[in-house]
Amino acid sequence: MKSYKMLIYKLLSQNEISKFPEIDRSEKVQYSYVYKDNQLEIVPCELKIEDWEEEELADFIQRLHDLYDRCGFIWGTFEENRLVGLVSLDNKRFGKNLDFLKLDMLYVSNSHRGKGIGRKLMAISKTKAREMGASKLYISATPFKNTVDFYLGLGAVLTSELNQELFDLEPEDVHLEIEV
Repeated sequence: MKSYKMLIYKLLSQNEISKFPEIDRSEKVQYSYVYKDNQLEIVPCELKIEDWEEEELADFIQRLHDLYDRCGFIWGTFEENRLVGLVSLDNKRFGKNLDFLKLDMLYVSNSHRGKGIGRKLMAISKTKAREMGASKLYISATPFKNTVDFYLGLGAVLTSELNQELFDLEPEDVHLEIEV
């Protein structure tokens, strides 16, 4: 008989941001997307992502603290007090109609992927975005096939309104939007 541990979804306190490194981001990437001729093209990509790099981890934690300080939204998934999933949502609306909010981060630990945690975190984010007056989430997704396919499977599409500032920061990312 398989034992299941209860997952708890909750807003993160500022102190809980320090638990971010508990998320196991490891992944073996075999394919990536590139945006070419107004469409996504799959290309082979052999990449093994392991633990967090120190500098990147420090940047992400600082980014979460900054988001918290400006009243952004950070929600975590916990299993026995261990952070296994996280989603963050910026609170600054943008776009020509000011109807976009940026999905800042979404991570689920490797051992917990495929169990609906990412879907639940996205549903929570969409609800919060609606409450904040947005009609769409802007997603700057790493181009890995698994990541992009996850968002496409939820109904995301290539964005109709490219955010140039985000594109300049992450030009290889796949820039998507999803209705909330």
